[in-house]
Amino acid sequence: MQHDATSTVSALTPPLQPGERVSALVTGPHRPPTEVLGFVTDLTPETLTLIDRRGALHTASHAEVAALRRVPLARGRRPQSTPRDLLDALAERAQAPGTPWVARITDLLAGLTPPATVPPWGPTASFADADARAEGEWVTVAGGTLTSWRAAAWWATRMGARSVQVRVPGASIGDEALTEAGFTRL
Repeated sequence: MQHDATSTVSALTPPLQPGERVSALVTGPHRPPTEVLGFVTDLTPETLTLIDRRGALHTASHAEVAALRRVPLARGRRPQSTPRDLLDALAERAQAPGTPWVARITDLLAGLTPPATVPPWGPTASFADADARAEGEWVTVAGGTLTSWRAAAWWATRMGARSVQVRVPGASIGDEALTEAGFTRL
């Protein structure tokens, strides 16, 4: 993707990609300087579009982006310290039966490249073998595999989630797979 060599957007090294989390200082003749923290949803040779944690889209021309920097995913609190009744209430609303397994999203996604697209912003999403519900700092995933847990975590980061709870009913997946993925059983 070619960008104007003089723009702040094109000057970022390595080149900016959809799916990345950034902070952009957006200015312009008809708007006060505004910092926008969000994920890149669209990047053209002329414009940059971000989605913030409230689901609002912010589009600016490259010329309106005065400053731009990559921002890591927000690190959550220690999920193992979360009261069990809170996790159970989240799981009930997500219709996710089973034992809770928890992890920080930053740990689950460490070193991975963010996907360019995720399901639409909103409280729920479906993945190949799992359903997820984002609520506050948590995403609760019913069933699934490591691939779907990571996909749900990427999606939930768009709404500000920082921790993930996986509920797997019965023996559909072994404790070993969850432990290897970095989850802690509560």
